[in-house]
Amino acid sequence: MKILITGVAGMLGSHLSELLLNKKYKVIGIDNLLVGKISSLSNCINNKNFFFYKFDVRKKTKLEKLSKNCDAIIHLAAVKKVSESQSSFDTLDVNINSTRYILDIAKKYKIKVIFASTSDVYGTSNKIPFNEKQDIVLGQSLAKRWSYAVSKLYCEHLCYCFYKDFKVDITILRYFGGFSEKSSFTWSGGHIPIFIKQLKNNEKITIHGDGKQTRSMGHASDLAYGTYLALKSKKTNGKIINIGNNEEQTVFNTLKLIAKELGINLKKRKIKFIPEKKIFGNYKDIRRRKPDLSLAKKILGYKPKIKLKDAIRMVLNNMK
Repeated sequence: MKILITGVAGMLGSHLSELLLNKKYKVIGIDNLLVGKISSLSNCINNKNFFFYKFDVRKKTKLEKLSKNCDAIIHLAAVKKVSESQSSFDTLDVNINSTRYILDIAKKYKIKVIFASTSDVYGTSNKIPFNEKQDIVLGQSLAKRWSYAVSKLYCEHLCYCFYKDFKVDITILRYFGGFSEKSSFTWSGGHIPIFIKQLKNNEKITIHGDGKQTRSMGHASDLAYGTYLALKSKKTNGKIINIGNNEEQTVFNTLKLIAKELGINLKKRKIKFIPEKKIFGNYKDIRRRKPDLSLAKKILGYKPKIKLKDAIRMVLNNMK
């Protein structure tokens, strides 16, 4: 089978490419390398079944030319979360228009699509764990931070429209936080890579909010495996499925786990708590995130393999 992956040089794209190549798939990878790194593909680039192309996923003619003979498109490329000081235009433009182009191509050539959505779409819901069928509650339009969730939710509706109206084979995966040594060690890569960078480099530790908010973080290889299961399944068409780790942990306790693995005494380090309003304006951070993985288990047989503590240890060992 020939699979096209957008955002291939990102954390998830690179792990997924390695997995699919090991399973003897042919992989066509697209990335503009604005965030993704070609070094993340070091285990793929010399594989005879891997083909990399550098361009913006909004280049529809190029995208169609590479996609038309593929069996599936896994659409991972996206512009992620923005702070109040950043423009939200690219987040909305890239995420929405690239998805529309891919769906048009999939309709024309009868290609299966796996669309990468996000746990952000669950918004301010306090119903834990997050279930795929629960109502969505998002924050106000005047907070730029919500533009990412809004763009992904719009694309979910677009995907469902193409599934219902045009019979396109579509699976929507709502990913919960992932990390690995291939993460972006900046704010966009999430709190775990940032904490690792700050602790290892003896930098001031920064925590957004009070650190009591919870997240369910997992190793990127678990997310890649869940994607692979959805790719080969015949039961996911028209479905929305949570993929991730359901091990819930506060942000501050996660920091303590990393510090312990590094043998660092946090009492001797400077920790700065940055008020949410200073970064996100009118956006109020989601207090808890935990996925209900029962549907993923039922349909895909999916269960995360790597515990949070072990995932942190793996990343630290791979960075040595």
